[in-house]
Amino acid sequence: MCGIAGYFGIQEIELRRVSATLDSMQRRGPDHRAHRRWVNPKGRHCELLHARLSIIDLDPRSHQPFAVGKKAMVFNGELYNYRELREDLRCDGYVFRTESDTEVLLAAIDHFGWSVLDRCEGMWAFAVYDEMDGSVTLCRDRFGEKPLYVYQNAGNYYFGSEPKNIFGLVGRCLEVNENHLQRYLVNGYKSVYKHNGETFFQNITEITPGTLLRIDEKGQSACERYWQPECNIDDGMSYTDAVSGARERLIRSVELRLRADVPIAFCMSGGVDSNSLISIAKNVFDYDVHGFTIVNTDLRYEEQDVIEESVAELGIRHTNIPVNTREFLSQLRKLV
Repeated sequence: MCGIAGYFGIQEIELRRVSATLDSMQRRGPDHRAHRRWVNPKGRHCELLHARLSIIDLDPRSHQPFAVGKKAMVFNGELYNYRELREDLRCDGYVFRTESDTEVLLAAIDHFGWSVLDRCEGMWAFAVYDEMDGSVTLCRDRFGEKPLYVYQNAGNYYFGSEPKNIFGLVGRCLEVNENHLQRYLVNGYKSVYKHNGETFFQNITEITPGTLLRIDEKGQSACERYWQPECNIDDGMSYTDAVSGARERLIRSVELRLRADVPIAFCMSGGVDSNSLISIAKNVFDYDVHGFTIVNTDLRYEEQDVIEESVAELGIRHTNIPVNTREFLSQLRKLV
């Protein structure tokens, strides 16, 4: 779902590197690719790159980088409650020129300030360049659903949805973090996010979920957490109230996530989570569900019998995607 990349630093990035980086982002955003560049009052250069997978407002008017006033954004993700925020902005006099959630998000930040993130429901990774003060702000959603990697070197900041986007802007590949690679090979995927933000490449980190990274016009950076999970226990809540409340919120969540101008597919396993979402979409909202299942020959993960039973019970379209490990090692070096 889209790809973003960018640079903020004292040197100018060659256009050939920008072009190569956009090419590397094609898989994430096949519908449109573009970039914009600025030089701030302190002489720092800013590049914002975007590769678009169109989901809401398919018109070219919603291509990115997208500008509202003196702010420009590249955005990967989706703002699920954009219609509600859109109405709030319209009541305050804002006149929209698109139907996109991107415009709503940037206009809301411009109008209400960064505190509006507390009212945003969605998943995102985005970067905003502010021409007024020459700063760049990077942001990641509350749970880190959307990736956003950062590399800092000699006062220059590079960022992107994938490490290879950063490599394109830097002009070379960065060294592999062998410690993290060995940790993954020994302990599996559950170990990937348990070691102080390490990634598979040296000196590349991820923006912490629920965090803003602000880089001012001079290149000084500061992290700010805009959201922190809280546990508020209501001892007076009955079991019936808890079940009813969970059901109501789950249905509302699915309703918001069905907003799109293209058909939505569902990942389907034998678990209760995907089947609950698919059941709500099908039975509550009468959505034409198309489920996709990765068929694994490893008996530890094989769930085909349960999936086939769910497909028959719900009466939905379904497609199996078989995978295997044949020639896995020999294909590791192939470029995607």
